[in-house]
Amino acid sequence: ERVHCCSLATRISLHTMTAAVDAEQGLVRKPVAASPPLATADRLQQPLLPKQKANASNGRGLIAMLGSAFLFSIMALQVKCLAQFGTFELVFWRSVFMFIGTTTYLLSRKESLIGKRDAWVILTIRGVAGFGFMSAFYEAIKLMPLSDAIVITYTSPVITGIGAALLLGEAWGVIDAVGSLLCFWGVVLISKPSWLMEGLGLTSSAAPLPVEGLLAALASAFLSSSVYILLRFAKHLDPMLSVNYFAFTGIILAPMFSYMRNEEMRMPVGWEWPQLLSLAALSVIGQALMNLGLALESAGKATAMNYSQVVFAYFYQVFLFHHPTDPLSVMGAVLIASWGVFALMKEKLKNKQVETN
Repeated sequence: ERVHCCSLATRISLHTMTAAVDAEQGLVRKPVAASPPLATADRLQQPLLPKQKANASNGRGLIAMLGSAFLFSIMALQVKCLAQFGTFELVFWRSVFMFIGTTTYLLSRKESLIGKRDAWVILTIRGVAGFGFMSAFYEAIKLMPLSDAIVITYTSPVITGIGAALLLGEAWGVIDAVGSLLCFWGVVLISKPSWLMEGLGLTSSAAPLPVEGLLAALASAFLSSSVYILLRFAKHLDPMLSVNYFAFTGIILAPMFSYMRNEEMRMPVGWEWPQLLSLAALSVIGQALMNLGLALESAGKATAMNYSQVVFAYFYQVFLFHHPTDPLSVMGAVLIASWGVFALMKEKLKNKQVETN
């Protein structure tokens, strides 16, 4: 209303000045029929600036998402190769290097390292959930074939959708339900529990996955989803500050869990230092590319491209570790990765509804 009043005052002023000039020059203008005033609701819906078309990303967003998926797959490959380190030992050293990087960034921008008081609780919860996700993900990679661990962890988008619908009231429709069902059966085909395989009359040359690894992969998917839901709930949080809490929590909790699990904590030697440093570097660069991809492309396209990490993982498993896969695992991976297609379908339907309205 304030904008409308200012606009109206400007028009009256211009009309008065024009009338004065016309009076001096002896001109008489014909009155113009006034247009009917817009209703208040209509005025509020009128854009102050003309709507412009979004600039095309020329594929840069998809390339960024592909690069992000590749770097995250390399990070998972390194975790698999660093078998001499325990799970919580890897989490500790990655957290140390991440904390150094995020703290340096925040201090260079003269920003607070702890944030505002009213955000301390949710930042701490985010840090604990992130630590749990990273620990469970590393444990799953160590106990399971690389591709299976990554594929099961990628059920997190479906879990996020269900959790956001229950906790945040976000929409969850038929497409989400079908995608969730396909992901569930994908996990079943990959894990191959003997009691279910016998009940369904299915056979496979591959042995069932270890229960500990399967539980770790599922836990990483649920904890990853909890982090996404927390960040959706607290959109006002500074992303770098959130990562800083995440890293600091890992520094505190990882040695405690390592001690309870009787893992040996030791100082890295030789080439182990750059390997551990690269864990943090690949994570930070991969996350930056993901943020760029999400900024340039739609969420549906970004999600679909992110599933290319599954392809990289299968390549490493077959050609680097010489660990053959089986048809049931491939079929399960296809079912889970199909969520990327469903994300595109959901986005198109949403855009069509917006255009219709």
